[in-house]
Amino acid sequence: MRPVIWWFLRTRWVQFWHERRILIDLLPGVSDHSTEARCSGLGLRPRLMGPASVQTKPDRSSFRLMDKHLPRDLAGVFAALPTPFVSRGDPDWQGLDALVDFGLERGLRGFCLGGATSEYLACSVEHRVEIFDRVSRRTNGRARLICAVGGEHAGQVKQLAHAAVNSGAIALLLPPPAFLPYAQEHLVDFMAQVSADLPLPVLVYHIPQCTRDLGIANILQLIATVPNIIGLKDSSGERGNFAAIRHALAQTPMAFLIGSDDLLLEAFEHGTVGAISGIASACPELILPLFEALRAGNSQKARALQTDVDEFIRRAHDLPSPWAVKLALQARGLDVGTLAWPMGPNLSQEARTFQDWFTGQIAAKAFSPLQPGS
Repeated sequence: MRPVIWWFLRTRWVQFWHERRILIDLLPGVSDHSTEARCSGLGLRPRLMGPASVQTKPDRSSFRLMDKHLPRDLAGVFAALPTPFVSRGDPDWQGLDALVDFGLERGLRGFCLGGATSEYLACSVEHRVEIFDRVSRRTNGRARLICAVGGEHAGQVKQLAHAAVNSGAIALLLPPPAFLPYAQEHLVDFMAQVSADLPLPVLVYHIPQCTRDLGIANILQLIATVPNIIGLKDSSGERGNFAAIRHALAQTPMAFLIGSDDLLLEAFEHGTVGAISGIASACPELILPLFEALRAGNSQKARALQTDVDEFIRRAHDLPSPWAVKLALQARGLDVGTLAWPMGPNLSQEARTFQDWFTGQIAAKAFSPLQPGS
């Protein structure tokens, strides 16, 4: 009988500890940099996220006892920023500055750089580093940054991660490799070992339609067993993942961000703390109020806004998603440069139809137009 009682008390203590850690990191109005002061005030010892706390291989026995530091700044909306290109394939730097200014002027206070919406595989490592640096200097402390560091070589991932540190990013977004057909078990090993060496907290980027598929069960196991992996961005579009994610949230502290704009409403009901949204780059007036309505418990307003988002997605269905974002921005008066590939007659017609519809939405929804010279 005594072992049973001891097991019960130990389990309740671990649950209490995790809940208290989450409460500490979500205390309103307290800077993330003052974790040590907050912990000492409550009689706790903080766990520091750095090289000394990193392990190179996951400890499968530490599922319940792992203590993770979740940056409170991960909550909210991050706009997935597209990359404007000039005709030779280099980034259009002035166009990038204009996109950042456009978002800031319309209330965006978070950007995700270097993900699928940015078409990162079309950019060199040097250009991606410059994008991190340029957006950091342009925002000048007015927005939080998450930097995606996907690559086909671990050395490139590490280069990008250190550039993200220099740019003031709060977290890294790490997708699996996209090209070679690695087995899932090998992908898990890659992600665990590389993440352990990275200098910032890591969110696993789950977008199996664009990269190799880790599988949601493997991702949740990585979060549970690798100290530096603190959560995930789920862009799979799979509603079936929510039950597993919700169960994992009850077991260990983690950050769940949704990357599928059509699932914002449902993801919030299953514990998401934020969204990384491509549509937010083109239309902050839809995504920001939707997330605020969800946080305020205004389900009627949230459902109405989700309907508008779903219509955007339906209208853009046949377009590559980064192109839809760029065409919407173009309809709002921004120069998004050239598309990565030329459009044939059918896709050109789809693009014109989408832009005509979206131009009508700008007027119907009273979205503020881009002012000349702004």
